[in-house]
Amino acid sequence: MSLQAPEAVQQGSLVAAVVSISVIVALIAFRKRLGTLNAASWLVIWGAVVIAGEHPSFAILYALGLLSSEGPMILLPHAQVHFFMAGIYALVGLFLLSVIARTLLREGRRVGWFAVLFALIFGGGFELIAGSFLYSHGLPIYEVFTGVTTQGFGWEYLYTYFVAWAAALALSYRPIFAVRNQRS
Repeated sequence: MSLQAPEAVQQGSLVAAVVSISVIVALIAFRKRLGTLNAASWLVIWGAVVIAGEHPSFAILYALGLLSSEGPMILLPHAQVHFFMAGIYALVGLFLLSVIARTLLREGRRVGWFAVLFALIFGGGFELIAGSFLYSHGLPIYEVFTGVTTQGFGWEYLYTYFVAWAAALALSYRPIFAVRNQRS
């Protein structure tokens, strides 16, 4: 696959965004049937799946020279190992966040809620910073802040993890925090 975005690839990204938003809406809509905290945990996992298909996979595939039809990135072997391992550890981190969601968040534990909040603020914050200064994935809002014409595509799908994680936090807030405050 090339870094240049043919129309078919851009449209594929839009279709993926619609599918991702549909999954998020379905989890929210069925929260009573699933259980609110269970639905919230699945929203966190869905956001992790979205990210896994982008950042870790790009790092791994570029390190192995498998992503670009223009040939492998020219990396020193030392840097190549770091790209590869950054992708692997990102997958490990997303897996661990998913485990936290399925255990601590689903059990209604505050530490699980704060772990997801931390991932959203810290990871999402750096996502926005990187989009502003490195590569915008085509998100038009960056033009307002940087004055630079945006480049790329794919923001529509990639940034659905923000929606999934924010929805998970919003859904789980009352069951986690309101119940304990009433007992106090």
